[in-house]
Amino acid sequence: MKKKLFWGVAAILLALLFYTQHGSYEDKWKRRFKVLNEPSDEVLIGVCWPFSVNRDGMADGIHLALDEINSRRLAGRYTFRLIERDDEFDSKKQKSIAREFADRADMSAVLGYYDDGPAIRASSIYESSRLLHLMIGANNTDMTSHGFNYINRTILSSDRIALKLAKLTTDLGYRKIVVLWEEDAYGEDLAYQYQAGLDQLNAQVVYQWSFSRKHADFRLLVNDLKMVDADMIFFSALEPIAGDFLRMARKVGLKTPVLGAFSNTPEMREHAGPTAYEGAMMFDFYNPHSPSPENQLFVNKFVARYGRYPDAWAAQGYDALNLIARAVRFTGSRNPLDLSYAIRYGDAFNGANGRYKFDRAGNLEDKPIYLYRIQNGVPVLIE
Repeated sequence: MKKKLFWGVAAILLALLFYTQHGSYEDKWKRRFKVLNEPSDEVLIGVCWPFSVNRDGMADGIHLALDEINSRRLAGRYTFRLIERDDEFDSKKQKSIAREFADRADMSAVLGYYDDGPAIRASSIYESSRLLHLMIGANNTDMTSHGFNYINRTILSSDRIALKLAKLTTDLGYRKIVVLWEEDAYGEDLAYQYQAGLDQLNAQVVYQWSFSRKHADFRLLVNDLKMVDADMIFFSALEPIAGDFLRMARKVGLKTPVLGAFSNTPEMREHAGPTAYEGAMMFDFYNPHSPSPENQLFVNKFVARYGRYPDAWAAQGYDALNLIARAVRFTGSRNPLDLSYAIRYGDAFNGANGRYKFDRAGNLEDKPIYLYRIQNGVPVLIE
């Protein structure tokens, strides 16, 4: 499994090799810097997210931030304009969107991605074309270890998430753990890091199993797990496949508690079904009931506008756009490198979703994570 940890490195190198065959990115960044140094009052930002599949709060969060930034002149003399693209978890669309954004000489930054695989592939494109890539969802540990200047990540990396999760789960008394993971950049990295965290806490991995999304068949697995003496199952994969696993596990009578790396999206709930979803645990990066003044102000505005509480992705999108606005106002520039360094090396920013302070590689230094259990169909905070 340790070899799988280098999947991210290989993917980046392969992406660089593949995409450089489709045009000169040196020409693209030279043209970008020329265009962005010309007089303009507009900052153009691309957004890539699986909007129609996830149906989460990302779009609402960035639109709330966009209206505030432009109406209150939070970016100084500049106004923001978004180009939003729905990747639908489709690899061809993800490649096309990355190329489209790289080709836009007037674009300063990109917000995205939800999943690690496309984020890794896109990061090499954006670095080569000198486009700020503000990652708000992808967690792969290795992604920010290559000395890239144009990547900054507003969400915790998998190694930091996993250590916190190992501590939270063992504090709850879970000591004999089943670890299941999807063989991709997110699932296997998080599973590996989680097991490393458990090793430090004298917890025992009693069963482990990996699967490919294209060939996932949980029928034999869930019946095997009924025979395993375990306190908890850690399922390191995204929705909707996590929902499929939950539904099948409960169908055969498997009662072991499940902690998943999924989000509480409509698609997840639909795939699991209400009975199997009840009692499942998940971790999240946001607590809408946090008493911080920044969060309470955000929640009040969000509820007033949309009639519901924001989720993690609404808060992540809202804060990310405000981080860029602060960088634009501070530098007075649309140049992606100016903005990247202003974010990476600037003072801490207190947003709706907590404190943002970055290390020299562009990683978020620290943030809490929250453990939830589904009760009566909704996530209830455990720790």
